[in-house]
Amino acid sequence: MSISTTSDAAQRASEAVAEAARLAHAVLRPQGDAADATGSYPQAAIAAIAAAGLLGSAIPTAYGGLDLPYLAQAQVFQQLAAGDVTCAFIASQHHACTTLATATPRAALRDRWLPGLATGELHGANGFNFLNFPPERAPMKAVPVAGGYRWSGALPWVTAAHHSDLLVAGAVLPDGAQLLAALPLRAALARADGAISVDAPMDLVALAASDTTVVRCNDYFVAEDDILLGPGPDLLKTTFRGGTVYVPTAMTLGHVQHCLDLIETIAARKGSTATEMAAWLRDAADGMARDLVAALEAGDFASAPVLRGRGNALVARAAHLALIAGGGTGFRRDQTPQRLYREAGFFSVWSVSGAIIPETLTHLLVDS
Repeated sequence: MSISTTSDAAQRASEAVAEAARLAHAVLRPQGDAADATGSYPQAAIAAIAAAGLLGSAIPTAYGGLDLPYLAQAQVFQQLAAGDVTCAFIASQHHACTTLATATPRAALRDRWLPGLATGELHGANGFNFLNFPPERAPMKAVPVAGGYRWSGALPWVTAAHHSDLLVAGAVLPDGAQLLAALPLRAALARADGAISVDAPMDLVALAASDTTVVRCNDYFVAEDDILLGPGPDLLKTTFRGGTVYVPTAMTLGHVQHCLDLIETIAARKGSTATEMAAWLRDAADGMARDLVAALEAGDFASAPVLRGRGNALVARAAHLALIAGGGTGFRRDQTPQRLYREAGFFSVWSVSGAIIPETLTHLLVDS
C-alpha cells in the first residue's frame, strides 16, 4: 500500500499509522529473530516501509512526502517498533536525516534530496549527535578553504552506513562553530579515492543488523553548496526538528507492546503469573501512551526528556517481564524473549544526554 499525498492531513495520518501497524505484524515481526541471528541488514523490510511512503513521514507533500502531524509521526514509529525495533531504528535515522534536509534554507538541496528520500528511492543516514557536546570533543573537524571546507575525522555512530545515499553529517570549525552538511555518501564511496571510508558494521549486543558503524573523512572536500546549516553555534539546539525528539519514546512504547503481546500469548497458554504481569504492563503502557499523546497534542517539547526517561525504564521492565514469562526456554539464543531483553537495553544508551539519564534513573532506581 502506498499512502496518497493528495488526501487531507487527517486521512494521511490515519492511513499511515494503520499501514505501519499492518507492516509491523505482517512483515517486520516475522523476520526479527532471523535478522538478529544473522546480523543481516533487513533490506526487504526497509523496502516495504519505503513502499508505503512511511520514510517520507516528515517531508512536505510538495516533495512527495506525507507531512504527517508530529503525533502521527511518533505513532508510526511506535507501530514499527512493535514489529521490529531494528527496522524502526533504521527508519528513525532516515527520519532524523529528512528533518534536517527539510530545514535547510537552500532550496537546491531540498530539491535534490527530498523527493528521493520521500519515496525511499534514496536512503538517508546521519552523524551529528556529537554536536550536543563541547567542541573540543568533536570527532569530526572542518577547516575553511576556497569554495567550501575540508573535513577530517570520524562519525562514530552512523546507521545503515553501507546502504545510504545521503549522510547528514556534522563538523566543528577551529573557532568552535558548527556545520551540518549533505554528504552524498554512496557517490563518494564509489570514487574509491579514500576521502570517505566506512568501517565494517559494529558487532553490537543487539540491533547488529542495523549496519551501524564509523564513517571516516580524510581531508574530504565539502562544497559550500552542500552545507545544510551553519556555520553557527549550537545548530541542533537552535534548529527546530519537530517531533523527532519524541520518536525514541514512541519506539519504547512499541517495544513494550511487543513484550506485552508475547507475555499475553504465554499467559493464554500457561496462565499463572504471566497473566498478572500482562495486566500490570498493559496498565503502565496505556498510561505512558496517554501522556505521550497529551504532550504531542499540546506541542510540549520541553517534557521530551522526562517521557524519554520514563519510557527507557518501562521498556527495561517490560523486557524483563517477557524474559520471566518465557522461563528457561526464553533464555535460549534462538528464542524471542532474550532478543527483546537485549534490545530493550539499547534505549538506555541511544543518544542519551542532558536530563535523559537522570530521568531514566528516577524511574529505574525505585521499588514498584
